Amino acid sequence: MGDRAMSTKTVCVIGENLVDLFVDETGSVTPVPGGGPFNVARTISRLGHEVVLFSGISDDEFGRALQSTLATDGVTLALPRPLELPTSLAIVEVNSGRPRYKFLLDGTAAFQLEEKEARAAFAAMQDSVGAVYFGTLGLLVEPMATTGEALINEAPSSTMVVLDPNCRPSAIIDHDDYRRRLNRLFTRSDVVKLSTEDLAYLLPDVTSKEASNVILTLGTRCVIVTDGPDQVRVFSRTFDFSVDVPPVEVLDTLGAGDALVGGFITWWIGHDLDRSNLTDEHLVRQGVEAAVIISTYTCTRQGAEPPWTKEVSALQSWDWL
Repeated sequence: MGDRAMSTKTVCVIGENLVDLFVDETGSVTPVPGGGPFNVARTISRLGHEVVLFSGISDDEFGRALQSTLATDGVTLALPRPLELPTSLAIVEVNSGRPRYKFLLDGTAAFQLEEKEARAAFAAMQDSVGAVYFGTLGLLVEPMATTGEALINEAPSSTMVVLDPNCRPSAIIDHDDYRRRLNRLFTRSDVVKLSTEDLAYLLPDVTSKEASNVILTLGTRCVIVTDGPDQVRVFSRTFDFSVDVPPVEVLDTLGAGDALVGGFITWWIGHDLDRSNLTDEHLVRQGVEAAVIISTYTCTRQGAEPPWTKEVSALQSWDWL
């Protein structure tokens, strides 16, 4: 893309912040700040782009630690007033090969995104918004789920919308209602990022291409499908391609998918591209390749710790930073 100044457009991220409580085979518990949208916002900000997170924040010890992490990484909270509610928790058991999740979400702070207050904050910044991201548990827990959908629907027609279901079946109470909400959001989404596990849950017994075509038919412009260390596949109505994931010494895959989608948003908006450019296969390929690099960096360190600008700015795909 050549040397150029980064776009001044803001990215809005809608979704939860929480604490992952990792429980090992000995019963030891390690708290780690997280939540898919929390990780996406940190990735975008660490890469030097302005980002505002729409998420409730608790006034408890965990909440103060989460708010401190966001402040250190340069993420702005749209509604920074701490709430007298507990922090959302995810209990992650890691002694069975693949992690198993249990969630404590009801009555917690992250999802208390009241529609009137959030819409006012969003309206005040609409002229500067280049992209809106909505994802993970925020898509299913009220009132955030309804509020987030309202914000997506109110986004200006020029705003790129990125959706990341990051499905957590164990937290979904009404599976049909959840799928209906996603189908509505697919009609306004420009980029949908899913894992092969997400597709297997949402559209079982079909290939990734067939499942992606269903989503594209609903109105989405581009579907990005991740599959762990295997190739990332990209589908649109006019093209599809695969991007190799370079081998790295993996220390921890926590937050890798979040880093990928955050990296893609940053690269795309940072190059002053918008939703109309998603028909350009060459640009989309460049953006996904750049995003894969951010994801692999994250895998080489413990926890969801995306890289900073200074760590990647020497790389060809990020040398415009």
